[in-house]
Amino acid sequence: MKIKQVLTVIVCAVSFLTASAQKVEQFTIDGNTYYGTKAFPEEILGYYKYEKTKEPVVEINKDGSGLFQVHGVKAYPVEYWIQTDAKGVIQKRTSETNKNYQVVLILKYGSNGESGWKGDMVGKYDRIEVTLAFDQGYAIALGERFKKL
Repeated sequence: MKIKQVLTVIVCAVSFLTASAQKVEQFTIDGNTYYGTKAFPEEILGYYKYEKTKEPVVEINKDGSGLFQVHGVKAYPVEYWIQTDAKGVIQKRTSETNKNYQVVLILKYGSNGESGWKGDMVGKYDRIEVTLAFDQGYAIALGERFKKL
């Protein structure tokens, strides 16, 4: 029994150190300063589809990689961070009536292989909202792209 307790303490300590070791990065987007980390809540991760069934899509992976698709354009590979304060505390807007909450993701566009206006987001930063609507059973990006919880 004591070995099991020791292992539990070790696992908890490693989990805490991993979470607290997440690097907080500073971003300037449209003249405003924001902070972000890659310590994403598990429920945010996954593949989101427009109106639950089609493109454009959003994909958020545990390591911060993923996809972001603008309407009518091939998906961009992107790098994500979740917005925090300067100390790394995730900024959540919570509901007063249920456990729903909303966060903001910061993203940096990579190349989608397109030229002209269909590929001109490369290297740019953007911010998108993701709502965790537990009462509806979905995570919702930009109010239009859904992923079942």
